[in-house]
Amino acid sequence: MNTSYYVHLAQKIDHGSWTEKTGHDIVGLPRQNFGNDCGIFLLMYTLCIVTGVGFDFHEMDMPLIRQWWCRLLMERFKIEGHGQRFAFWTDEARSLVQGTLQPVYRVPRSKAVSKNVPVHIKAVSDRTTEEKRLVDFIVKLQGSEEHLLGVLNGKPSKWLHNVTSSRVPVYLDSEEQQDILFSYLRGVLDGTPTQLSFTDEVQFICNVLVPEAIIYALSVLRNLSLQEAERVFLSGPQYDYSEREEFNRKIEKQLRKEGRSFN
Repeated sequence: MNTSYYVHLAQKIDHGSWTEKTGHDIVGLPRQNFGNDCGIFLLMYTLCIVTGVGFDFHEMDMPLIRQWWCRLLMERFKIEGHGQRFAFWTDEARSLVQGTLQPVYRVPRSKAVSKNVPVHIKAVSDRTTEEKRLVDFIVKLQGSEEHLLGVLNGKPSKWLHNVTSSRVPVYLDSEEQQDILFSYLRGVLDGTPTQLSFTDEVQFICNVLVPEAIIYALSVLRNLSLQEAERVFLSGPQYDYSEREEFNRKIEKQLRKEGRSFN
C-alpha cells in the first residue's frame, strides 16, 4: 500500500504529526489467514470500531458473516425497490452507530459448525475454541496468577535457564490469543516486584511466564499432573489430518501453477 498518498491526504485534513498504526497495534484484532476474506474483515473491523462493541468474531465465522451482510443489505436497502434505497437509516441503525445496540451476527457454535462446514474448518474451530478456553482461564479467571506470583517470588522454575535463549516455546496457534496472553503477562510482571534477573522483558515473558502459565492452566483444566501438562505444552498445537491434507492441496496447487512438481 502506498502510504504517501494517505499521509498527504491527512495533512490536508488536519495539519500536525500523524502516527501510522497497523493491525498489530490493536489488541485482540482478529487475524486473517486466507486471501479471500479481505473485504469482509474490513467491514467487520469498521463496524466493530465505530460501534465500540469489540472484535467479537473469528475467521471461522466468515461464511456466516457473509450471509449476514447479504441479508442486511437486502433488507435495509430494499434491493427490489429503487425508491427506498436509503430507507435503512432507522432507529436501529442509529443505535448501532452510537454503540447502544450490539449487532447480532453470531450463531451458537453447535449451529455454526454444521455438516456443510469442511472438516478442516471444523478442526480449526475446535482448536480455536479450546485455545480461547485456556487463555480465558489464565486471563479472565486469573487461574494461573498465584502460580506465576510464586515464580516471580523465587519459586523454582525449569524455564528460567531459557531467559537468555532465542527459543520461544509455542503452544497457542491463534495470534489473537497470543496477544491477549502476552498483554496479561506483561501486566502481571510490571505489577509484581521480583528479585529475578533478566535484561529482556519480552524474552522473559515468552520463555518463562508463558510456559509456566499455560502448563499450570493445562494441568487444572485437563486434570493432569504438571509433568503431564508440560508434555502436552511441548508437543505444541495439535493439527487434524484434514488440515494437513488441505495444506498439502494448496501447496500442490501453487506448485502446479508454477510448473513444478509436488513430492
